[in-house]
Amino acid sequence: MAVGIKSADDLYVILLDTLTEIAKHRDQQRAIEDFLAENHKMPRGTFLELVAQPDKVSNFEREELAAIINAVFAITQNDDINPEHFLKSKEIKDLNQFEFERPFEYRFPFTFAPTIRVTDEDYLTAVSFKQLAALEVNGLLTYNFDTQRLAKKSVSKRTGEVKKKKNIKNASVNNIVKLMKEGVYNPSTLLFNVLVDGKSSISYSDGELTINEGSTLNIIDGAHRLEAIVRIIEEDPDFDGYMNIDIKHYPLEKAQHLLATTNTVNPFDKTLVKYYGGNEYGQEITKYLMTLPVLRDRIEIKTALSKGISITNFAIISEAIQSIFDPKDTKDKYDVQDVMKKMYEYLIPSFQDELIKNRVEHLKVSWFPHHNMHVGFVVIAKKLFDKYGKDYPVDKIIEIINRINFNKSDSPLTEIMSGQGKTNSDKVKVQIKNFVKSEVDKILE
Repeated sequence: MAVGIKSADDLYVILLDTLTEIAKHRDQQRAIEDFLAENHKMPRGTFLELVAQPDKVSNFEREELAAIINAVFAITQNDDINPEHFLKSKEIKDLNQFEFERPFEYRFPFTFAPTIRVTDEDYLTAVSFKQLAALEVNGLLTYNFDTQRLAKKSVSKRTGEVKKKKNIKNASVNNIVKLMKEGVYNPSTLLFNVLVDGKSSISYSDGELTINEGSTLNIIDGAHRLEAIVRIIEEDPDFDGYMNIDIKHYPLEKAQHLLATTNTVNPFDKTLVKYYGGNEYGQEITKYLMTLPVLRDRIEIKTALSKGISITNFAIISEAIQSIFDPKDTKDKYDVQDVMKKMYEYLIPSFQDELIKNRVEHLKVSWFPHHNMHVGFVVIAKKLFDKYGKDYPVDKIIEIINRINFNKSDSPLTEIMSGQGKTNSDKVKVQIKNFVKSEVDKILE
């Protein structure tokens, strides 16, 4: 039980002993730094400096020490520093609202100068490392998952909610840091976008571009380089360097198309390019389906699935809808949207265990939860639409699925699916489509 220690000196001793061990683990230091910056607005570099110079612990107030201890426990799970041993429950709860004071703070409006205006929505400038790090640390420069490559996903054990984090590859960042420190990394171009969302606005005059208050400034390309710059400035605030910046003022869809055509060091996943750059009706319909609560964060925008989270990918569903429904105009698009919405909003809750909760286990014995089987689900929806129209009886979905043999031990699908990796995947999907179509025809006779 917490004893509610009142003295900052007691927390000082507890933390001082722990920092010695943390100094041996760079990955833990970085994770704790991120936790403190994201949850308590601690300026980046502060915790790393504390690890390097533990005696500076005495410079912190009691509430600040408590927040640091809480962060250390959250990352290390070392019970010796569990806040419950030292703080009252109310004190721990109050930590959720605690934020460090910033010695300085960048805010909008913010001006880039000198800047070249190419068009009213395209601008070029150069920015120092120190200023770039400040933009990132102070939260003016943000990472928009709708205009970025991929996200790391995890599922909350408590709520089942899918959480997203930036997918930063440390090996890439470390290599960039090394080259920058050696002075052999030539300035390259980062891509920013002032999102046209009804709230953001810019103004330009005499070579000065101002991002006005209330704006959203996203990084579109260059997240790894930006992370490298932040780390360098954390270690050496006076490090001299700059980057060229291409600043856009685009709406979301145009920014996504820009990302899909941007040539970068880390190549884009082919499914991601289709997600950002595609304009077929099947792709638009699938993007709509991804907003439904039953499918949110369950359709992967990269080719490979996130184990235990996603159930299929964008390319599989969008290509199936395009080829099977073949929508010709916006009327067709909205008809198919309604049909597929009804399909998934009934299918997913009806087979929650097989498709979501215990999908990986069911995959061991059944083809039903397989990511490619969503081709078959689109076939079922199309057959029901053809026979009954948009008001098709939803209980037919269950009847059809229950009468198709998905069992890996004796289903005709096993021969089809065994060709994966040997047979072209498009051919496998055609075979799935033909099999399910034949089965549904017999059931609906």
